[in-house]
Amino acid sequence: MLGVVQGVAELFPISSTAHTLLISTLLGWTPPSLPFVAMLHLGTFLAVLIYFARDFWQILSGFFTGFADRWSKPNERLAMLVVIGTIPLAIIGYLLEKRLDPLYGRPLVAAVGLIVTGLVLFIVERMPQGAADAERLSWGGAFWVGLSQIAGLVPGGSRSGFSIAAGLLAGLSREQAARFSFLSAGPAILGAGIFELRRILHPHPGATVHGFVSAAAAPEPTLVIAIGFLAALISGFFAIRFFMRYVDQHRLTPFAIYCWAFGLVMIALLLVRGHSA
Repeated sequence: MLGVVQGVAELFPISSTAHTLLISTLLGWTPPSLPFVAMLHLGTFLAVLIYFARDFWQILSGFFTGFADRWSKPNERLAMLVVIGTIPLAIIGYLLEKRLDPLYGRPLVAAVGLIVTGLVLFIVERMPQGAADAERLSWGGAFWVGLSQIAGLVPGGSRSGFSIAAGLLAGLSREQAARFSFLSAGPAILGAGIFELRRILHPHPGATVHGFVSAAAAPEPTLVIAIGFLAALISGFFAIRFFMRYVDQHRLTPFAIYCWAFGLVMIALLLVRGHSA
């Protein structure tokens, strides 16, 4: 189940971290181990890689074709824009790692974060919309989108939701904002998986990291991890395909309403159960 949650919620603008934390808390499940979470991230990364294989190939080839006229050629320009959009998240994520850790054990923070995500999606849809392609995004716009991804470091903050909103504010069309968000998601999701694998190599027995059990050897059976990986991969692929078709013609408002509804219901349930912030 968590594999499907990761695959869908990571790529929809509804925060995968919040859903994993809140669903585990609601059902009384033991927090998953870091090896298991890392494999879910890997499955989601492969889903993004497969769906946007042509784009990533063009980005990769454009990145290694030299620096002459880099800003005038579409593939080379897109490669540099993705790099620029990845830098803020990598730096800030590293610097704030220890400060953010305690938040991942607080379900109420995740529920409130979902409401904030919904508010951002709702507001940005009522602002003037652009029509630019991702290849025409300015370097400042790419950096702005990269900064917005930092919201995904906080439980309940949707990386895809905030980055799509930032892309819209930077003048991209809704479909192109989603495309650039997913292209930036590749490095971000892969980095998250690598980050979690790094922490597996330096475990703290009995402790939790990002709300998950820190263990060098996963307590979950290998078959369970494999099923979770495949579930994240398959559900992630179909989530991207659905979402890209959806945003081409529809607003993000339903996702905003969902974030509000799920966040408010979870706040009520957590308060009834005596959870504190």
